Amino acid sequence: MDPLYVGPSQNQQAWRAALFGKDDALLSQLAESEPPGVTHFEIGTYINGLYRMTQMPFFQDHDARPDVERVLPTVRALRQRLGWRQRELDIGLMRWIRRASALSVVIGAGVTMAAGGPSWSELVHLLLKVALERGHEITQMVPTPDSTPEHATFERQVIRVERFKPEDEEEARRVLALIEAQQADTEALMRGAQLCYDLFGQHLFTQITQILYSRALQPSPIHRAIAELAHAQHVPDRDPGLFPGWDSIISYNFDDLMGEALTEQQVPHAAWAMRRGEIVGDPDELAKGSDWHQSILYLHGYTPRRLFLITDVEFVFSTAQYFKVYGGQRSGIIDRALNQYLANPVHVSLYVGCSFSDEAMNDLLREAARRYPGRSHFAILRLPDALRGQEPTPDQLEEVSARYHDMGVQPIWVHDYDEIPEIIRSLN
Repeated sequence: MDPLYVGPSQNQQAWRAALFGKDDALLSQLAESEPPGVTHFEIGTYINGLYRMTQMPFFQDHDARPDVERVLPTVRALRQRLGWRQRELDIGLMRWIRRASALSVVIGAGVTMAAGGPSWSELVHLLLKVALERGHEITQMVPTPDSTPEHATFERQVIRVERFKPEDEEEARRVLALIEAQQADTEALMRGAQLCYDLFGQHLFTQITQILYSRALQPSPIHRAIAELAHAQHVPDRDPGLFPGWDSIISYNFDDLMGEALTEQQVPHAAWAMRRGEIVGDPDELAKGSDWHQSILYLHGYTPRRLFLITDVEFVFSTAQYFKVYGGQRSGIIDRALNQYLANPVHVSLYVGCSFSDEAMNDLLREAARRYPGRSHFAILRLPDALRGQEPTPDQLEEVSARYHDMGVQPIWVHDYDEIPEIIRSLN
């Protein structure tokens, strides 16, 4: 057997005795004799079963954490022994989870950047430049000089220009300088975005749409790899019928490049975003006639390339800003993503193109990790420059991974972002 085969053991009776019978000596023996992928699979299945039990009505008050924490040292020791090969183990684990339609993918700015789009800081920089240089141009449609009643033609005309108040202009220039010096943190970027929103109002997102799609002409290889795995699948252990390839696709981005990639693959899909304080869906034509579809949850707002009424869509630039705008609202789209996928102990997510710079979301993940120890999400991350081009030691991996482990996230380290599409495809 391949030493990194990931799947169930042929010795189920011994594993039941070790795990449910709480036989620590037998657990140690099995962990030494079984392939690492089998050991991790059996312990992971056990942890998943304990948490699934707590979701049942008669066991909701049961605290599964002591039983989970009893087996976690075995998992940590196993990973320490594997070192760099943890990556192969985690890909194998995610392959099983995805086939059960319990794996979501969370896409961040890095995925849009791979398509040529701007980073968050670049986007705020461009918006501030427009605001400071051109201001908010208020326009109206007026007849052209050669327009006649029989052949009416119109053109857009600027009727006035609104600009920052002096104190807001000063702050906007301060944020712009921080961005250009590469010293802008999340709070500064949020403030810059808010200043632009205060000036442009909902018209800000017309500017955002133009910036995004003038640079991102088509989906990135990462979007396309995700879309290839979104096709319907049967899940033997669940109800009859078709399930999407991903439990959900969750996007921190405004653009609809993910939807465009799904359209290329002819995958029925629906975008979900906030509008007038409610979660509203935007299904494509295939989804309207299908009994299944792939959902995409747009946590911060949604603006497709096609003609789209943007007026009532609600946009925010970060989770922290979301909670400021909605005051901790418990029925919004971030809550849906958290409760159904990110903080649900029997669902797992793979983060792609995410920098984990949004501390409000990081705090929510940390809280979920404290409530459900031993249940981790995954994230594809590029190694720090000092470790790129070499195979890190187990201690080096532990050191660079510690921040993510604190959030309940298991990194899958890569040397270069070009590796990401093939890693995603390997989950098929």
